[in-house]
Amino acid sequence: MHSSRNLGPQQTSGSLLRTVIDEVTELPPGGGLLTLVTGPVGAGKSSLLRQLSRALPGWSGIRVSALSWHAQNEGELLAQILGRADHAGPLTGLVDRDGARTALLIDDVHWADVTSLRELVDATRRLRKGSLAVIMTASDHDDASDDLPMSHLREIVDTALTLAPLDVEDVSALALHSIGAHLSPLAAAELRDLTGGRPGLIQEVLQAAPADHWRLSNPQIPLPKPWRAALARRTRGLDVGAVLAAVAVLPGTGTGTPDLVRFLADDLDGSLLDAAVTADLLELLPSSGDPVLSFTHPTDRAVIRATTGPAQVRRLHRRAAQYHRAYHNIDAALIHEALSAEGTDDATARQLAERGEQLGAAGQWLDAADAFTLAAKVASHPDVSHDQHLNSIEALLAAADIPRARLHAGSLSRAVRDVKVDSVRSYLALHEGRRNEAVSLIDRAWDTLEETRSTDAALRTRVASRKVLIHLADWEPEKVIHWAGVTDDWAPETSASRLQAQYISLVGRSALTRSIPSDVPLPGETPALAQRRNMAAGWIHLVHDDPVAARRYLQFNPGNEGSERISLWMDAWLARTQFLLGEYREAERTVERGLARAERFGIRFLEPLLLWTGSQVAAYRGDRELSRAYINRLTFSHDAFAIQRIPSAMCRLLVGSIEGDASSLERAGETLVNISRETDISQPGFWPWEDVWAQHLVLTGRIDDADDLTSRAEERAAESGIGSLHAKLAVPRAGILMQHGDIEGGIRRFEEAVEQIESLTMPTYQARILYEYGRVLRRLGRRRQADEIFARAGDVFAAMGATEFVNRCNRERRAGGLGTRTTGAGGLTPQEQEIAKLVAEGATNREVARELFLSTKTVEYHLTRVYRKLGVRTRNELPRVLDEL
Repeated sequence: MHSSRNLGPQQTSGSLLRTVIDEVTELPPGGGLLTLVTGPVGAGKSSLLRQLSRALPGWSGIRVSALSWHAQNEGELLAQILGRADHAGPLTGLVDRDGARTALLIDDVHWADVTSLRELVDATRRLRKGSLAVIMTASDHDDASDDLPMSHLREIVDTALTLAPLDVEDVSALALHSIGAHLSPLAAAELRDLTGGRPGLIQEVLQAAPADHWRLSNPQIPLPKPWRAALARRTRGLDVGAVLAAVAVLPGTGTGTPDLVRFLADDLDGSLLDAAVTADLLELLPSSGDPVLSFTHPTDRAVIRATTGPAQVRRLHRRAAQYHRAYHNIDAALIHEALSAEGTDDATARQLAERGEQLGAAGQWLDAADAFTLAAKVASHPDVSHDQHLNSIEALLAAADIPRARLHAGSLSRAVRDVKVDSVRSYLALHEGRRNEAVSLIDRAWDTLEETRSTDAALRTRVASRKVLIHLADWEPEKVIHWAGVTDDWAPETSASRLQAQYISLVGRSALTRSIPSDVPLPGETPALAQRRNMAAGWIHLVHDDPVAARRYLQFNPGNEGSERISLWMDAWLARTQFLLGEYREAERTVERGLARAERFGIRFLEPLLLWTGSQVAAYRGDRELSRAYINRLTFSHDAFAIQRIPSAMCRLLVGSIEGDASSLERAGETLVNISRETDISQPGFWPWEDVWAQHLVLTGRIDDADDLTSRAEERAAESGIGSLHAKLAVPRAGILMQHGDIEGGIRRFEEAVEQIESLTMPTYQARILYEYGRVLRRLGRRRQADEIFARAGDVFAAMGATEFVNRCNRERRAGGLGTRTTGAGGLTPQEQEIAKLVAEGATNREVARELFLSTKTVEYHLTRVYRKLGVRTRNELPRVLDEL
């Protein structure tokens, strides 16, 4: 029985495209893949297929669309595919041939005939020679035939993916690309809300007004005329306006139950509602309670809202409030009462503010934000309205909805010295990676509290707890512990801010004591706070050579009560854990999930932690294009937190060493040296960079610098008990000993490192140390011992899927003349063959020397012998001559 893999929640088009490309390109001969991409109309599914058709070089791409009027014509879709390929025989004859790699891209598969679908599914399961990827798109509605409904197709596909709607930043980028206009954040948000973030619908709205209209600071959002015409056509002859208006004015989703809608529309017998559902204007969606009503076409909701007068809107909200009061649903009643107000209503504002506090205390931050927003809207006094507006932003920050918080904060004054405003703006700047602004504002907020001798415990707790996180982001462990103590002084015993600060301070205490602090739950811990404790514990156990325990902590799921921000921290350290455990495929997926989460919630300052791991995994697997794409997204600005700059530089350092990119490696190493002069980043295990940089210093002849750096790192690591640090630092230490003439001492250090790293569950470190050891042995002429070490390293690399290093190990073994060898065509020795191959591929003598761990003069010597044996005079002739051998 074939089981499908659903890759989790909705993905952005970029991450989804990358996921599909990876799945397709990894198909072996005889491998089949069946992928289903779903999303609503206008979500960008067809655009995804167009991009995919251009992103699969070496694959034969056939793109077709299933048509609704051919849904009952059995074999129609298959005939269309074979016709596009100009193939007269069966489908297997087209796709199941030696070397055949075929991608069938099918749009609107929900209209496909059953016979064709069965042929396609069978073809992916019965391949012997060729590789076949079938990528299909479908709407969210189940419109297929009864014989093979979409629900069944979802069960049998290998991968089921869903396109996520665009966020505010995506909408702004789309507007800039399509009409050349920079939308204001508020305009982009309104456009996103109007269209549900669907690219196709957004394009229709953008084209409904001239480009100059969209360049206004606050443009009115037009409704495309076709939307109005389409609704008029669908409602012709139907008297359902009251029902549609009732559904349209209800806020959010999941609030329009049939009973409420019938009450608002005076539809006592439900006949009007039945007519609207029968006409496919409305649909009933299942929910945890009663089913809810929604517009089948989102454009209809926009048209109804635009054409319903304000007096009727207020009347409907008043009736909705009455309805909810009768059923004791106070939250909903308050919302509708606020929405029905013509002016201000202080009584309602007070009730909404009180309810917002209660919802926040229960962790329902998005509901709390809505309550505070409405309280601000109906409060008569400007100061009260201002405070409720700030409370709304605070609730959005607590929910990690940074894009919405940023929109709401756009109206806050930047000049007035206000503790609450400074605290909010500092916290926003933290999430978006603007260090200088975050630090200066949070410092000013605390200074103001001190200067005014404020005894507002809640406000002092909030500011102090934010200082804890800001100092963690700037990697200042002592200050993390200090401000956690300040938070503890002002916060109540079971305060969420107090517990959060204490849990974060675990990381600071571990960094300073070089130990694993106890992670015992504190009184008052909720699932959301337990998530913070597990994040800290997972990070610390990863540092202390226990990736198995780290993975257990970092996979903790608090359910619906967790924070997206903390989930992002956990993604970053889980990906790192999976990388060290050799689980490269899982690490890649965790990286992409984290990056999608960071984009969706606007938490940019944690992206480098994910990119650091993603780029390394790609480099180990030999995907240099993806590795470079990740590196290009890293943060290099000095107006960034240390927790952004450190992994950014470490990533470039490590990938530079893998790819032999000396200039990039040099810049990254010098960057880390400069950072270390400003900030202590050498706490054992947290940011392990010294071994890589010291090894480069050894290879470039800067032995004294390498010795000094390695000695300092060894001294700090001595009391930590972190075995992987000792093993990794043994690599440059062995090189230093050998440079000083102590060859056997260097060999002993390597042997000790291998023994130590093999006692740990860290195959990535193990394989790399073995690889470096093998290169040293081969350079010393100990070919048989080197061959054995390369074979061991190659086995570990192969088990992890590190294709690039499997190939390197095999190349090293061939160059040594033992192990896996190639025929000596042209009379070349194994080492001469490797040198000739690299030169033919365009490598310089220096690059060949670095790749094969030889001196440049040795490469020149071997290359002269290659020229003489093959009868060539220049390196430009090598590719042709080698091809002819």
